Amino acid sequence: MLLRNLISRAGPDVVQTGRSLARWTEAPHGVRVHLEDRTTGEQQDDLHGELLVACDGINSVARAKLYPDEGSAVWGGTMMWRGVTDAARFLTGRSMAMAGTSAKKFVCYPMQDHGDGRMRINWIADLALPPDTDWDRQDWTREGRLSDFAPEFADWQFDWLNIPWMIQNAERIWEYPMVDRDPLPQWSFGRVTLLGDAAHAMYPIGSNGASQAILDARVLTRELMRHGRVPEALTAYEADRREAVNALILANRGDGPDKVLDEVAARAPDGFDAIEDVISDRELAEVAAEYKALAGFDVDALNARGPLIGM
Repeated sequence: MLLRNLISRAGPDVVQTGRSLARWTEAPHGVRVHLEDRTTGEQQDDLHGELLVACDGINSVARAKLYPDEGSAVWGGTMMWRGVTDAARFLTGRSMAMAGTSAKKFVCYPMQDHGDGRMRINWIADLALPPDTDWDRQDWTREGRLSDFAPEFADWQFDWLNIPWMIQNAERIWEYPMVDRDPLPQWSFGRVTLLGDAAHAMYPIGSNGASQAILDARVLTRELMRHGRVPEALTAYEADRREAVNALILANRGDGPDKVLDEVAARAPDGFDAIEDVISDRELAEVAAEYKALAGFDVDALNARGPLIGM
């Protein structure tokens, strides 16, 4: 849907695959982007535009050229395995479940209701691993092995959720190290800026990988409408977003709102029958509200910023 709408607005050539950024050259009134074939490295046709917005992910080529001494992403010691499974509907059918602690955690939520009592469920299993683990083998398409993590969750079966069954019956499983990058002192350089993970890759807590990129795009759009397609728009966008998102990178290293799992485990090491006996609804709401405010998810605050149209 996104691709179709983009093409309808910007034309059929707006998306070009199989290319990568080689370098760019800034001119007084624009940027010339030099591309190369992603497989062969052969030089491709240059592109010219007024601004270059690099949103090329945690392994951003543009970021590496702006910060050549930064090196690889920072691993926090946790490996994640992700999968999708068609399984029985649980709780409300719209619930997100988190079980465990920061050292061993399982998260799942529904993506689609099949209408027959079964749902398409996305899940993530986290394990803290020894410091000498070979985490840097990730190419973002690495298939996971059940033997590496499934035994740790073998007895995680509840009357409302069968985690071992869900893991064993996944369509496919993918392995990802939990990595981020240190906060940057600057995103925008003349007519070039960073956006999304290229600017602020963080641990995938609170769905912030995608959410913060969306907020970036919203603010960048607003500033382009205010200032035009000029460097001042990029500077204003960064001034609005960078410090707030840098704080979120550091907060996610402290496990963000998921820290309640460790708090509950500390208060009830032998388990519990009802979560309300361990931590109150008020405490949970306070943790959630604090994180929503930090992440920019507070509904009233978002609505108060007003629409983009007409700015």
